[in-house]
Amino acid sequence: MMREKTRRPSPLQRRVLIVLAALDRPGPVATRDIERVLERSGEAPVYGPNLRASCRRMEAAGWLRTLRAQNMQLAVELTDAGRALAAPLLADEQARVLAEQRATAVRVLPLVSHSQTEEADDRLVELDDRWHLACRGDYVIRLDGTTCLQLWNTAGQLTRLEGDPLQVAAWLQACHDAGNAVRVQINESAEPEAGTLNVTAPADRTDTWFCQLDAALQAQGITGLTEDIRLAVVSPEEALRVLPAPARLLHVLRESPEAFPLTAAGYEEDTLADLLARAGFTRDQAQELQWHRIRWPQMNQEDADRRELNSLLDELEQRQLYCNREQLTEIVFSPVRRSDERWTERLQWLLMTDAFGFCSPLSRDAGARALTILAGYTGQELAEHLATVIVWNDAGAVADTSSFPHLHEE
Repeated sequence: MMREKTRRPSPLQRRVLIVLAALDRPGPVATRDIERVLERSGEAPVYGPNLRASCRRMEAAGWLRTLRAQNMQLAVELTDAGRALAAPLLADEQARVLAEQRATAVRVLPLVSHSQTEEADDRLVELDDRWHLACRGDYVIRLDGTTCLQLWNTAGQLTRLEGDPLQVAAWLQACHDAGNAVRVQINESAEPEAGTLNVTAPADRTDTWFCQLDAALQAQGITGLTEDIRLAVVSPEEALRVLPAPARLLHVLRESPEAFPLTAAGYEEDTLADLLARAGFTRDQAQELQWHRIRWPQMNQEDADRRELNSLLDELEQRQLYCNREQLTEIVFSPVRRSDERWTERLQWLLMTDAFGFCSPLSRDAGARALTILAGYTGQELAEHLATVIVWNDAGAVADTSSFPHLHEE
């Protein structure tokens, strides 16, 4: 008995599938646009007739859908089978390009600091958008060949960052550029070496961190970090010296006689959350600062409702449940709605009549938490209805109504 021969894409077909997967956008793509992308890649030349003939063969194989626009231009889009075939091809191509780049990358390690005499001072160093206060960075090579960066501060506290050799080298360079002591060592160490740190009089230099945070907040229209607050954070009482800088600042703001020590000129909560994360605030600390320590300007009811709807849609997207949010938001707040109609009531009515492109790359079971969040605004009955029309990744899960009770799980 002969085995059925599995068709594999040709080199040109592979390139087309990779381009379509990389674009990752809904709707068809003109073959002329694909041709331009392939020409810019610098590989073998692509001719229009060959490309269109190849697309027709892929349509016959069930990998593409083709159509013609009003100007009779041919356009294509991936089918589910084509997307499943293209995804690993794209991943392999991205891995190949990255491997080629890294195989030729050269990184020379700095072994002498700009000022080893100031090694006892903590300095602000930014590594991958995260701020750290450290006085020394160690490039660590373990016996098994793995690498990491050890960051020491003047209090003798240690932070380890895992990374490959190139990544750790980049971090060590950043430490060197910040003026920190640097060194290379074999295997991790649990204690800083004797004589490396001034342990008798450790310096606590958070003033650079504070000034940089103040400047970043002011750039977003948030003011109120006064000189008194700076002094209280930089030169804290004994009990607070063991706390990291963000925790010190929050403690000082809690003790302020003003209910909201900081004042915002506008609404930039999303970018503010990103800034606070980069500055070393935990998620809970960032929420406390945003919600309880900043006085935001007054807003009308529609602005407040829009913010609440956007927060809901953001949270759904974080759990990989997507929709046509611009269209949904526009209709929810349409001027023709009743003046006494709450936005949640209108949302419920709209979702009963239209799915608004709700879709998820997850299966229905995996998306249960997102449905639970949505049910908190629309009610369980509507969420159950919407669960049957959402385009899930697992077609079998859509028809499986027994999975919806997972909505009650946290």
